[in-house]
Order: sequence, then C-alpha cells, then structure tokens
Amino acid sequence: MTCEEARLLNGADPGVHSPALEQHLQSCAACARFREETRSLDARIARALERPPADAVRGAVARPPLWRQWALAAGVVLAMFAVLGVWLLRPTDTLAHEVVAHVQAEPGSWLARQHLSAQAIEAALRRSGVELEVTSDQVTYAQSCWFRGHYVPHLVVQTARGPATVLILRHEQLAARRSFREAGMSGVIVPAGAGSIAVLARGSGAVDDVAREMQRDVRWLPEPD
Repeated sequence: MTCEEARLLNGADPGVHSPALEQHLQSCAACARFREETRSLDARIARALERPPADAVRGAVARPPLWRQWALAAGVVLAMFAVLGVWLLRPTDTLAHEVVAHVQAEPGSWLARQHLSAQAIEAALRRSGVELEVTSDQVTYAQSCWFRGHYVPHLVVQTARGPATVLILRHEQLAARRSFREAGMSGVIVPAGAGSIAVLARGSGAVDDVAREMQRDVRWLPEPD
C-alpha cells in the first residue's frame, strides 16, 4: 500500500481498519500522524453536531441558536478539508518530508568518510533493481533501506561542497522537479525515467549538480522478485 492510498482511505473513513493499512502505518510515521489528525478532526465534527439533551439546558441558560451550531460544525469541516488538502493535494511535499525524516533517522550516514568498494555499492543498488555509473571513490555510505513499502538505495556522495545524500526512488513518479528546505537541509526531487531521485545536503549544498549526475547515470533494471 502506498502513502497516497493510505491517506485516501483514512480521509474517507478515519476509523477504517485493514491489515494492509495497519502494516503500512507501522512503517510510516507520517501516515500514522495523518490518521491521528483525521480522527481528531472527525471527533470534533461529531461533538459539534451533537445536540445536548433537553434536561441539560434549563432556566436562564439557553441552547445556542441552531444556525450557530451548524456554523461551528461547518468551521470544523473546513478545517478537516484544509488538512486533507495539505496531505492529499501536494504529494510531493509529503514525499519530501518523509525523505528528510528518513535521513534524520540515520544520522551516522553523514559521518561516513571511508570510500566503499564497488561491490558494496552494487549490493545496495541490486536489491532495488538499480544500476548507477558512479565511481567508488565518490560514495562513502551505501545501504538498501525500507522506504514507503520498498527497498531503495540510500547513498552518501562526497562533493566539493560536502556530503550529499541520495535516495533512488523507482516507485515514486514526479511530473516535474521539486525543491524544498526542511530541518536545516536543502533538497530536490527530480524525475528520472520511470522513477525519481531525491538529493539532500546540509545547508545549501550542491544538490542540483548531484541530481543532474544521478539522472544521467541511473539505469533501471528488472525489479528483483
């Protein structure tokens, strides 16, 4: 299940449960947070639409006019649509956030300085069906990481302006280049054939140069079973 599918399910019914959805939420903190937000908004809507029992309002304490109750409910519904719009209408923003979160979860990757062998780099790429024309003296970190339901190559490439992190995302398609800044990092996600490539650097690193090189050099192989 992809993040978009999970969010559409939760947006349509915040109380929905399914084995596939629960498995996805266990490995995706962003989608789990989205479900909590939609459930919270759903509960607020339910409370806004509740009519208090007749015996709860007596004497000088009058029930608010019906139009006011509906106005409150409408405000909560609009808030819910605003949240859904952020999560569902701009999937590249969500993808960028999840890329940043993944890199933050592996802080040691930035510190690697020893150049890897060609065999180590190939092993990280092969698991995802990716071939990359990159020399081993450029790469100081190479892992095959679980991301959005698939194993993806996670590389750290040394450049003249410092290390840059690369995630090769064969299952994420973009129509156009997307740049972003978050958590002290600058990044770009670019389309690359049938997939895309995310490049991040601390501060204002040379992400565009690395992204262009990766777009040129990546090759998509048959995906392993």
